[in-house]
Amino acid sequence: MAGTAETPAPSGARLTGDDVQHAVAWHAALRTLVPHADVKAVTVEAFKVGNVDDVVVERTVAPADYIQVKAAVSAERPATIEWLTKLTRTGGLSILQRFHQTGRLLRGAGPHPQLTLVTNRSIDPQDPVLTLRDRNDRLADRLRHATARATVDARTALLHHLRCTDEDLHELLSHLRLRTDASEAAWRDQICDISHAAGVRADGTAFRLGIAEVREWVKIDRTAKHADDIDAVIDRLGLRAHEPFTIVAINALDEHVIAPDARITLNWVARFRGTEARDRRGLIDPRQWENALRPELVTTQRTLRSIGARRILLTGTMRLPTWFTAAAMLSETAGFTPAKIKDGEVWTKPATAVRPAPLQLSQPVADLPPGIDVALALAISADLTDDVTRYLAANGQHMPIVTVRLPDGVTNTSITGSRHAYAVALAIRDLARSMRRTLNPPVLHLFMAMPAALAVLLGGMWDRVPTTRTYEDLCENGYEPAFLIPN
Repeated sequence: MAGTAETPAPSGARLTGDDVQHAVAWHAALRTLVPHADVKAVTVEAFKVGNVDDVVVERTVAPADYIQVKAAVSAERPATIEWLTKLTRTGGLSILQRFHQTGRLLRGAGPHPQLTLVTNRSIDPQDPVLTLRDRNDRLADRLRHATARATVDARTALLHHLRCTDEDLHELLSHLRLRTDASEAAWRDQICDISHAAGVRADGTAFRLGIAEVREWVKIDRTAKHADDIDAVIDRLGLRAHEPFTIVAINALDEHVIAPDARITLNWVARFRGTEARDRRGLIDPRQWENALRPELVTTQRTLRSIGARRILLTGTMRLPTWFTAAAMLSETAGFTPAKIKDGEVWTKPATAVRPAPLQLSQPVADLPPGIDVALALAISADLTDDVTRYLAANGQHMPIVTVRLPDGVTNTSITGSRHAYAVALAIRDLARSMRRTLNPPVLHLFMAMPAALAVLLGGMWDRVPTTRTYEDLCENGYEPAFLIPN
């Protein structure tokens, strides 16, 4: 029966599910080329693995991961425990029963396999079970210790539905990951990241060629693909690109944003004030900018140097002072080349020479008195001058403010691309160097309103400048002193 405008046809849902499934498989295939990813082989629609066979990821150390994709044309309906336990129209197994059955089938006498459900649905914020998902996308521990009546009743219903003991349920959920909001677009972003880590092209054409390759595997050869097989595919399709990046992820805002392809991941969410990503601003203990977060960045720098990493792709969820400081710690002077992806493009140091871009200053540097602190307000995507002025006055900090704008004005589209961004970063860096030569301020107080990728480019070249204090934007509450970058 054809679908209506409200209800997509079943074939539409099937196509969407296939698209996401193939994206999941191509992502896993590229991970075979990245040593630290611990992926040995990938199989699409594997034989004899029960009801969870969409993608099987074999690992060199950990148990294999059996992935089932449940995607729909419209993801408006949320993911709920009722959806996971709903029987098919013909009385077949529910999604959760299939995972339970497959886990028992594959386990045998060995360790419990890893199981993953991938769906483009979002968790219903009222669901008594799925809202307990932790930062590792699992439910087991929080469900076991929950005391809310609705959750306790739902757990009892799950035991009845699966006909298992409480220990069996806990074991299943300990090994089952729920990856929601997993649209094809989200997988494009992940494939972009792993492509850069594997030295593979990450453009739209490369994505389509990879998905088409996986479709052929399903039609012709449903066998395990190893690194040598994927290397041959990359060469055959002409997707070899550049020296790989090493990915470093810092999560300071959203604990549910996972960077599975990162070589190093720093989780700082619990250190920040706020209850969700949008309102996490400033540290619970502001002293930790220097006595906790900075040491982790120092350790990250040392680790990357020890493994010979040079091209660093920064990712994660953080605000401008953290993007800037992470890049400053992984700067060209330190022997690295930092980068960030913006709108599918890698913003990093260009291969050819770039001239500094023209800037507009609120007052000439030559008019400033030497030997005192100076505030540098970078008004690239928003004009923050009034906010900075109020903050400094409220805190009794009397210093001149130099606001930097671009000739085309202050807008969120003032940066036209990565090459223009690098030219702007060069100009700002040169301005800071000029301030050091002519004014020698004890501290340069840096306030930023700019794209995060521009902050990464600027941090990556921030040397031979005054000692710099960065600031976290607290919205209506002004600013909080963040990292101090000595020079």
